[in-house]
Amino acid sequence: MSNIVVETISLSKKYGSIMAVNNVSLSIEQGSIVGLVGKNGAGKTTLMRLLTGLSNPTSGTFSLLPNNQRTNTSVAALVEQPALYPEMSAIDNLRAQCLLLGVPVDDTFLKMTLNLVRLADTAQKVKNYSLGMKQRLAIAMTFVGKPELIILDEPTNGLDPQGIADMRETFVRMNKEFGTTFIISSHILSELAKFAHEYFFMDKGKVIKHATAEELAQLPTKRLRVTVDNAEKATEILQRYGNVESQGNVIELVGDVPATEVVLALSQEGVTVQDITNVGENLEQYFLKLLGGAR
Repeated sequence: MSNIVVETISLSKKYGSIMAVNNVSLSIEQGSIVGLVGKNGAGKTTLMRLLTGLSNPTSGTFSLLPNNQRTNTSVAALVEQPALYPEMSAIDNLRAQCLLLGVPVDDTFLKMTLNLVRLADTAQKVKNYSLGMKQRLAIAMTFVGKPELIILDEPTNGLDPQGIADMRETFVRMNKEFGTTFIISSHILSELAKFAHEYFFMDKGKVIKHATAEELAQLPTKRLRVTVDNAEKATEILQRYGNVESQGNVIELVGDVPATEVVLALSQEGVTVQDITNVGENLEQYFLKLLGGAR
């Protein structure tokens, strides 16, 4: 039997005449890494504010860890600006978080947590940290109570490419080793696609699509366009690579097909390739259109 850790039923939040979250119903199972995807202003942050109790819903209901015994360390979140103590060091920030949560201060675990986010423990005050270092520390703060569920709003903001890769590795490791469930918002699908298990796509306050990683991987968004001197023969040869569409001497293969392999297969059968190119949308472009971001 599945263990649902997040469930919303017709959840809505209205600011004046604007429906920031509009009738959202979803459920998330324990152990999932969930990507919440949408343009800026799609309603991702408002939904997270509702789930974390930072905002009250206009209508609808939600529950977190309904089948488990909740404690004050069961759920952790980083929504919008991180709350840090600028006059303290990184480890003192973590110690303060332990006191706030009512958990024992275990310096061994706290130093391990800092190492996990690639942030060495130093006496340097947080006020002197770069934006990326502050973001790393804020993420480390969510790990302190060893929560079952972590909700993160654009957690890679301010991080360089190496920092983004480090965070991705950290989330995957915590998910595998501790069974931590993550809800991570982003407007960058290509980054989430590297590690998320499933996705909820939001636009104008609504969830307009739910998809698993496997479903996204099967989307036929890429095409290889080949112009040849013998379309009939080429079509027969290329059908072994999947779906083929042809018009005149131009043939398109749907999917991610290696161009060099196609050229070699045609040339071995005496078909001359006059032109070959990758066309169509990548995954990011496909969902920009889905979300109403491409015109």
